[in-house]
Amino acid sequence: MGMRVTLGIIFLCVAVFIGMSFLSQDMNKQIVERYGFSGQNLFSHPEVLITSIFIHGDIDHLLSNILVLFFFGAAVESELGSKKTLLIFLLGAWIGDIFSMSFYFLGVYPWTMPSIGASAGVFALIGTGMLVRPFDFSFYPYFMPVPLGLLGLIYAVYNAIGFAAEGFGAAASNISYIAHFGGLIVGLYFGFQREGWQRGMKIILVMFMIMILIPYVWTTLGRII
Repeated sequence: MGMRVTLGIIFLCVAVFIGMSFLSQDMNKQIVERYGFSGQNLFSHPEVLITSIFIHGDIDHLLSNILVLFFFGAAVESELGSKKTLLIFLLGAWIGDIFSMSFYFLGVYPWTMPSIGASAGVFALIGTGMLVRPFDFSFYPYFMPVPLGLLGLIYAVYNAIGFAAEGFGAAASNISYIAHFGGLIVGLYFGFQREGWQRGMKIILVMFMIMILIPYVWTTLGRII
């Protein structure tokens, strides 16, 4: 079915990043403050629900999103088609913003602090991809083939650990773990809808067992070698 949506999102993220790289630091700060998502901007400039997705803070932020997007987006798009892939990505980003709003209302995030990046939408594709194409492979971030089902679970656990470690101080890390959860929930919903509850839970259980066994197998092999 192609990768039109996946490549289109990647192109927009890269194009915006390159364009901003020609601007001064002050101009970049102004763009983030005006077009990033925040409690204040949502009500005064609702278009930030779109614009904030395609702005990234630095090259690491950009690459971590688009490389994960490439593998999971390709898997979802080949399985569910371009329209549903775009729907999952955007819904994940928007639900992630809604989850973030709880932290704005609670005062954890300053009302004016902007949030940028495609990560909540990417997490939505992770949630779907790990269920609909669990045995497709990604070569990022471990430079070796890892099944999407296993990698998706690793990302989910990592996000949970990050959120639990920082708790209501999550804003200090510049990572909106709660927004990632919003996107992941959206993605899992579409994944379970496609695969069914029983098959979806079996996939997660199998991948969880593999994840638990990996350190044991690695240690055992190290002792033998």
